[in-house]
Amino acid sequence: MVNRGLLLSTGTLSLRLPAPEDLFIMKAIAHRPKDLEDIRTIIDKNSGLDIDLFRQRVLPFADILETQTLWADIAELFKQFGKITL
Repeated sequence: MVNRGLLLSTGTLSLRLPAPEDLFIMKAIAHRPKDLEDIRTIIDKNSGLDIDLFRQRVLPFADILETQTLWADIAELFKQFGKITL
């Protein structure tokens, strides 16, 4: 995740930020209302997101965290943007 991060510099300040895909996965695992809103923004602002990759990475956490609606909630966000049909 660190190697895929995006380095942004302004003046004397440099920051390494997570790639949208990595941020998406971290937000999906946290699965709080604010995280779902952040995921909505990531979907809206980034075209070409690999939905199958997200599904593969997020679904195992649904079992571990005993949050069976984890992927369904996220899939609903993709549906709202016309990215997938359920």
